[in-house]
Parts: sequence; structure tokens; C-alpha cells
Amino acid sequence: MKKVTLKEVARKAGVSVTIASRVLGNYGSFSEETGKLVRQAAKDLSYTPNVIARSLRAGSTKAIGVIVNSVVDSFWMVLFRGIEQTAMKEGYQVFLCDSDGGQPGKEKEYLKLLMERSIDGLILSPAIGTHPLLKKVSRGGLPVVLIDTRIPGLSVPSITVDNLGGSASAVEYLIGLGHRRIGIITGGEFGLTSRLRLQGYKETLERYDIPIREDLIKTGNFTQEKARQVVDEFLLMDEPPTALFACNEGMTAGALMSLKENNIRIPEDISLIGWDNPSWSGFMTPGLTVVDQASHSMGVMAFRTLLSEMRNKELMEPDRNLVLKPELLLRESCKRI
Repeated sequence: MKKVTLKEVARKAGVSVTIASRVLGNYGSFSEETGKLVRQAAKDLSYTPNVIARSLRAGSTKAIGVIVNSVVDSFWMVLFRGIEQTAMKEGYQVFLCDSDGGQPGKEKEYLKLLMERSIDGLILSPAIGTHPLLKKVSRGGLPVVLIDTRIPGLSVPSITVDNLGGSASAVEYLIGLGHRRIGIITGGEFGLTSRLRLQGYKETLERYDIPIREDLIKTGNFTQEKARQVVDEFLLMDEPPTALFACNEGMTAGALMSLKENNIRIPEDISLIGWDNPSWSGFMTPGLTVVDQASHSMGVMAFRTLLSEMRNKELMEPDRNLVLKPELLLRESCKRI
């Protein structure tokens, strides 16, 4: 079917193309009566404006890209909801891309696709293998905001949580309950976030004069299946840990699966603390103690920061690292020993 043009709308309304464009674009001056005529003509003809073309003429597409690590992870989905809700209020469209666990190849493809879409800005938490391309994109003038990480040599704003402090609070709580054999499931070589959570664990043990045991530190790669395997390994130890700290939602789920399969009761046989606060963590029995990193607030803040960068391209403020303080939510999954 032939697409209705702005010229046809103007002709039906009895106005010039310029006036029709003003009315439908809601800019410039025109009378109330003219506005009614043009809008009615557009409705009668089922006119759909070419938003992208109009935005390109204005120097903006009113669209941003968001690359998340996993659309099935509640942290990223709640964070995305914060971005999208805030962006829509400002008239922005959001393109969501899933890098499937931070795969560099997929991230690079998404970056290229988003550039072809002429997005106005980008929010993401990139994999290490994507850093060179992201630096090139940022230096080319695209406003970028990082989530939950910082990249050496890339001067762009970031929104992070106090990963070290959040981890320390979880471990300190377990120590206060009498635990000394505390196993940690880390993200492994996944950048600054993982390293800081492990650092918080180690520094807290040292502060309480508890020896750091490498056999109580296992890598779950931020995935459910790998975490399930390493918890199986913990349980086979001669002296298994009395408490576990899983450093993201997926690894927490993996830990829960292993404990259920091995008939290990929480908290009677082992205490458990997770990171992130998915909705199911408060509904399960017993309720799961977690480090809540306020993902919705991170999303809201990420878009507001990006919006500031997009509106002031010539005055972009690099190295703004906004740090949110996570909260330890106490439920029933830990017990005193």
C-alpha cells in the first residue's frame, strides 16, 4: 500500500507543507484551528510520520541503545525498566540488546548495528573483549554511560555500586553469626565488579584474623550451571563451608539447585547469602538474605546521566563515577552457629 505523504496531508487540510510539518512536529507557531484541521487530515488519511528521517534532520534520532548481559537476569531487567521508563518520559526510544552473558562477539555486532541506527547515546556493561571498539566509538563522539564497571583509558561516566563494601557487609554478617568456613562463589575474570566483590570478602576475613583459604574460593563465571557445579565441589570437601556467599543472581540460583539436589537444608545445614534481590528471593522458604544493589535506581540514574551527556555534547564531563550503596537485606537463610 502506498505510504501517505506529508504533502497529501497538507493538501487535504488546505495548508502549506511547512505548516502541516509544524503541527505534526509540534513546533513553531500555528493557530488552534489550523492544528485541528491538520491533525484531522492526518487521522483521516492514516498518516504515519517518518520519525527517523525527521529526527535525523534535527540532528537527533531520539533513540538510545542498551546492551545487557542477560534478559533473563532480574538485575538487568529491573535496571532496563528503570532506563526505559525514564527515557520514555523524555521522548526517547530504547533499543535493547542481549549479549548472552557478555559475549564479546555479540556485543561487537550490536555496537555496529546500533551505530547504523544512528543512536544518540549508549548504556552498557561491556565484556573485556569489547573495550577497544567501545573506546573507538566513544572517541568518535557518541555519549556513553557504563553500568556496574569502569574501563581503564575510557573517560566516560559510570554508574556502579560499592561492590567492595557490599561484599564486606555480607561476609561480616556471617562472621558475626559465628561462621569461619565461608565459601564464596565469584564471577571469575569478568572485570572490576568480580574483583571488588572478592576483595571485599578477603579484606573482611583478614580484618577478623580469619585465614584466607583458596579452597573456599571458587569461580562460578556469573552463570547458574557453573555455580551449581562448584557448590557440588564444596559439599564434597572433608570440612564443607558452613556458609556460602554467591556473588550474583544466577550463581545464587545455581547454589540453591545444588543444595536441593544434595538434600542440604538452609539454614540448618548451611547458611546462604546471595547478591541481587530478585522477586523470588523474598518469597522462597526460607527467605533469602541478599545484597540488594538497587538496580532500578541504577537504571534511572544511568539514563539521566546519559541525557545530560547527550544534551551537552561539547561539555561532556568524563570520569564521573557515581557509586550507589548496596543494602544487606536480612531474611531467614542464615543462622548462628
